Amino acid sequence: MSETPLALIRAHLNLDHEADDELLGHYAGAAESWIASYIGTRFDPAEPRMIQAVLLLVGHSYIMREAASFARPFSIPYGIEDQLSGLKTRITGHTPEPEPEVTP
Repeated sequence: MSETPLALIRAHLNLDHEADDELLGHYAGAAESWIASYIGTRFDPAEPRMIQAVLLLVGHSYIMREAASFARPFSIPYGIEDQLSGLKTRITGHTPEPEPEVTP
């Protein structure tokens, strides 16, 4: 079950019907799982960058659902890694070394 509101997904895709809600919910759940795996923590629906990444992934999956090609490998939509990279650094526990104090 997706934590991203279907109304927001429909607005992102400019859909004015509910006919594809089951499919959109499936795509959103898969996107949330991928995001959690990518950043190394559970999906947080209160984090706007995660929601934006879900919308981009769902949009890509929805628009490209019939596409099939063996000529090119799959790549994630533009901007996903940019949206999540700050979260990934923070969550993996990376902390920069403190600057050494300079004494005059």
